[in-house]
Amino acid sequence: MGTAVLWEQQVVARRFADRKTLLHPELGAIDVDCQALFTEDRSHALLVLTPRAGSDATEKIRLPAVVGTQSFGS
Repeated sequence: MGTAVLWEQQVVARRFADRKTLLHPELGAIDVDCQALFTEDRSHALLVLTPRAGSDATEKIRLPAVVGTQSFGS
């Protein structure tokens, strides 16, 4: 069955959860889980990013609140 046929039948995969890596210029890679929430008519989406369990993402996300605008580079 071709993709066009599946699309016409609305048998398409919907991804509501995913994993992403954010690249911060000072902190480096921050691994997060991403959940997509849609309005009823799917005209708007809200992406909810949360620190990935078992990673150092929680500490990296909290760090800027502690050090403010201080630069980590040389």
